[in-house]
Amino acid sequence: GPGESKHANIGISLPGTGEQPSAPVYVDGVKTTTLKGDAIAAEFQAIVDDYVRSHYGGSA
Repeated sequence: GPGESKHANIGISLPGTGEQPSAPVYVDGVKTTTLKGDAIAAEFQAIVDDYVRSHYGGSA
């Protein structure tokens, strides 16, 4: 959930069963965006890839 996500380098709070597809994303404890729709997984993967590149160098 959002509590755990805030304590991670990158966290996502996924919707529950029957909820609208909306997923807040936290980066270094700060809510940076809310992903919506059917492409949540792909959009979150892009955020993770960008984070890895910017914080650890190299390619993800």
